[in-house]
Amino acid sequence: MPRTQSADFLERIIPEVRSGGARNIVELAQALHIPVETTRYKVKGMLKRGLSVHASVDYSKFGLINHEAYFMLRPKAQVSEEKFFQNLSEYGFLTSYARRLPDNGYVCSFALPDGGSLSRLMRGLKEEGLIESPHVQPLSWKVGHMIHPAYFQLKPGVWQIDWNKIKKEPVSREKRGDVKLSAEFDDLDLMIARALEQEALIKLSDIASSLKTTLNNIFYHFHKHVLGEKLIGGFIIRWNGTPKQESVFAQFAFEGLDISEENAAEASLRRLPFLWSDALSLDTGLYIGEAMIPTSQYLETMRYLSGTLGDSSKKLKVMFLDPKAHHQFPLPAHLFMEHGWKFDPDDCVELVTGKLKK
Repeated sequence: MPRTQSADFLERIIPEVRSGGARNIVELAQALHIPVETTRYKVKGMLKRGLSVHASVDYSKFGLINHEAYFMLRPKAQVSEEKFFQNLSEYGFLTSYARRLPDNGYVCSFALPDGGSLSRLMRGLKEEGLIESPHVQPLSWKVGHMIHPAYFQLKPGVWQIDWNKIKKEPVSREKRGDVKLSAEFDDLDLMIARALEQEALIKLSDIASSLKTTLNNIFYHFHKHVLGEKLIGGFIIRWNGTPKQESVFAQFAFEGLDISEENAAEASLRRLPFLWSDALSLDTGLYIGEAMIPTSQYLETMRYLSGTLGDSSKKLKVMFLDPKAHHQFPLPAHLFMEHGWKFDPDDCVELVTGKLKK
């Protein structure tokens, strides 16, 4: 292939992935002006090098509000850790969890219906002897970020980062503090979004088969509602680490930032080429970011943050997360009934407790 077609494949594929994923290899090949088999080979190679495609679902469009929670598990829940979190996702709108290292606490993300009380849910789980030391924060926005292709060498699958250049990169202000309104959606839109959360590269025909409807119906809802109404804000490529280039999974958490400190923290984190996501509470000044950092770049990452955060560095807490005890969950579609979300924190506690006893 000519160099113009092959040297910057990752950079060229990003706009196509962001707008619609990479499910249809034929359409992707046409957009890139590359043969179909070459495109299929390169996409498979990209995935083998630790990159993955994710659907960035906008929970606010579904009438859900992002929250972050930190807590420790008590022995009653520790013995069935995976089952505990699975039940919490099915009844309590848990969207992800990760175990902290080395204290074995947990970092959890929730997307609750407007008006739902996560604090009461945490109180109930604590009174049942399942968790301890809960700390809850509502988030004003949360954004997933695309890998920065300029610093990832796709052919060998390794990072090569010029940190002096990173400091000069422009900062994305995407969705920064936007006020979002719930969109109109139906059960089928919800099920399509859920399927894409589970597998962003799933074919629309496979979604149609699983939902026992026509491809035309899925195609219409996907383009008209899921993408058209931005129920999925876009698709992102992120790096997950590989045995060839090992990684450190980390959360950067700032609490009690003033507005100028927020700006400095956001500008600093959003320049990280391997940032997965960031989120902010406009009311409390909590700002958090998650990143999969190459171990070879960890020390330079810390030096970069030290030199760019300013006073906000005093409020930074770096938490190491265990990628082997990290899981993401899709939207709990079964809790959307009669055009509304059903959530009662007391009922959730009872259900989660009862399931653990079985």
